[in-house]
Amino acid sequence: MARGPAKTLLQICSSEQNSLQLRVLLLNRYLHSLVEWDCANSRKCLLSPMFDSSIRQVSTCSNSTSQQPSFKNLRCWDFNIAYWKPFSSLSGYEDGNNEINASDESRNGNNSSSEGDVGPETSDGFKNVAFMDPTELYQQIVCIEKGAKLSRANWDALNEIFRNFGRSGWASNQALAIYIGASFFPTAVKKFRSFFFRKCHDDLAKYLISLGPSDSAYKFLFPIFVEYCLEEFQDEIKRFKSMVQSADLTKPETWFPFARAMKRKVIYHCGPTNSGKTYNALQRFMEAKKGIYCSPLRLLAMEVFDKVNAHGVYCSLLTGQEKKHVPFANHVACTVEMVSTEDLYDVAIIDEIQMMADPYRGYAWARALLGVKADEIHICGDPSVLNIVRKICSETGDDLIENHYERFKPLVVEAKTLLGELKNVKSGDCVVAFSRREIFEVKMAIEKYTNHRCCVIYGALPPETRRQQANLFNDQDNEFDILVASDAVGMGLNLNIRRVVFYNLSKYNGDKIVPVPATQVKQIAGRAGRRGSRYPDGLTTTLHLEDLDYLIECLKQPFDEVKKVGLFPYFEQVELFAGQLPNMSLSQLLEKFGENCRLDGSYFLCKHDHTKKVANMLEKVQCLSLEDRFNFCFAPVNIRDPKAMYHLLRFASSYSQNLPVSIAMGVPKASAKNDTELLDLETKHQVLSMYMWLSYRFKEDTFPYVKKAEKMAEDIAELLGESLTKANWKPESRNVKNRESQKKEDGYQRPRSLIKVQEK
Repeated sequence: MARGPAKTLLQICSSEQNSLQLRVLLLNRYLHSLVEWDCANSRKCLLSPMFDSSIRQVSTCSNSTSQQPSFKNLRCWDFNIAYWKPFSSLSGYEDGNNEINASDESRNGNNSSSEGDVGPETSDGFKNVAFMDPTELYQQIVCIEKGAKLSRANWDALNEIFRNFGRSGWASNQALAIYIGASFFPTAVKKFRSFFFRKCHDDLAKYLISLGPSDSAYKFLFPIFVEYCLEEFQDEIKRFKSMVQSADLTKPETWFPFARAMKRKVIYHCGPTNSGKTYNALQRFMEAKKGIYCSPLRLLAMEVFDKVNAHGVYCSLLTGQEKKHVPFANHVACTVEMVSTEDLYDVAIIDEIQMMADPYRGYAWARALLGVKADEIHICGDPSVLNIVRKICSETGDDLIENHYERFKPLVVEAKTLLGELKNVKSGDCVVAFSRREIFEVKMAIEKYTNHRCCVIYGALPPETRRQQANLFNDQDNEFDILVASDAVGMGLNLNIRRVVFYNLSKYNGDKIVPVPATQVKQIAGRAGRRGSRYPDGLTTTLHLEDLDYLIECLKQPFDEVKKVGLFPYFEQVELFAGQLPNMSLSQLLEKFGENCRLDGSYFLCKHDHTKKVANMLEKVQCLSLEDRFNFCFAPVNIRDPKAMYHLLRFASSYSQNLPVSIAMGVPKASAKNDTELLDLETKHQVLSMYMWLSYRFKEDTFPYVKKAEKMAEDIAELLGESLTKANWKPESRNVKNRESQKKEDGYQRPRSLIKVQEK
């Protein structure tokens, strides 16, 4: 027989001091089973730490009295939660056009009736229904052999109430507290409805009809529904509870017990670009006996690798695509995804710590901060994540030291823009555009109408090519004195930039054209000016005057405070979850995991659209284990490039058949002569990079041509560099929604600023 959970709610609710806690309990989607917080006997109860809140312990019972709760004037359905904003922003649930906000009249049963046989004159039994203990009321319903015979009108009225109850977001959300999942909830309501219609006595039907399809009716039904579910769906509740527990991502700091056993010192070097924060951290890194530097990009890891070795400190390089071991080296420069949480270090550096909030890669920074075993951890970044780092350090027990920095020289906005003419660029300028097409159009226009030569940097280029272009720009003894770049210039390169010129301040985000976020504008503009370079003073402006106000507004804004940082499950966690759903594909597992995972209030689950798309493609490949599929899904592939996706599918197919995975791709003998050939070079390098990445995650004999792939990648990177210096062609047209270009008579295109357009 069902016992206590609904009755417990009544006992808690009877105390006015506990009404607020009860409202919190009913709204929080991450509650444990109601049975687990039954405080009818102990009078003290601590909630699970899984709340989306900084409050870890909440008492649901009054400590000021030991008297038993009184049920006088208590109605089991009176859970007024309308004016409480829940922890997880769940107050927005609505049922149709009705919000969860019952009126005083409906609470007292004074609703006017639309049925002829239900009126203000009622029997005593009808009056007492609202005041009965839900457990006792449920037991009475169970004991009834045959319910009352209802008129057609009353039957329709009850049916409408149950139909809306089944659609209620509020009720579905509350059912999670007893582990009735959202997918099973409609089935549970349907069976509960059948049970109710078979057993319902006349007084109960009349009272429920008097409430009508309202919030009051749902609040009255819900405790009875709870009792029914706990008795009838024990297996489903047990199954869903196991699934939820296997997708538990709460308390991620406990995933790294060895790091928790250490007393780590975290030093936060907090400041904008060109403030010396990374330089100071690297000085401490080189002084240490053993250290690790965690970079956001391969390019920056390579730069630190070269710099540290040049200072006489032996340092190895570790990225997803390459491993360069230097004999006797105790220092490592790596990408943040490759950091080891097993090795012990004296000093660790985590650069660009604000990337913890990145929707796709944030989990890597969170893992590094929580798990790296180092006596000193130096984290470098802007102030946006300062508060969340403070909170994480308080949870891990680490000491936090804050070092705040200011720019060596303030960034100056030039009020005089380029007036829409690229002819006004000057030596040392970096023109920033936000699409590959625009980058090449700007390069063509500058080289056609001025005496300047342009270097080019954008994200699709391999790190080696970007580095070659950066060195070409920094070298003062050649003719390449203008840089045309995408937002990739924002981090990972030391550049001698005199002035950053924004070609426009809008970009395509994959769905529509939006203004460039203020944080990104500040990061890119801050690249102007560099201490010790030819241009120590930083300048920034725009091509068009109409964009200048937005630039100034972005630079004035303080950094947005980050409230949550990213997490993503390890394979072992996905494997544990897969044990609950053995017949699902990896893509379905990841989707289901995202729906059911539990997170603390400081974390969010990183997006994994890329992973799911690759997983769907690999479904046609047989004989791959779940772990193999998981690893293939994280390969660095451009999912919008059909050629790259084809090669990944071919690699997986060969691997599944225990065949040596071949490269099956040639290298052109000359640089690109047009944009089609340039795109082909980019794709070929990406395929080779993917091959090298996979070779470090599977057995050596399955990817036996790693050395050949490395040599081919070097050759293609060199060809790309040569191609960019000679590029004088128009890029291939890109079909981008909502983007219009205005053609000028002189041949080059410049879309008008979209900041003003959006304001209109």
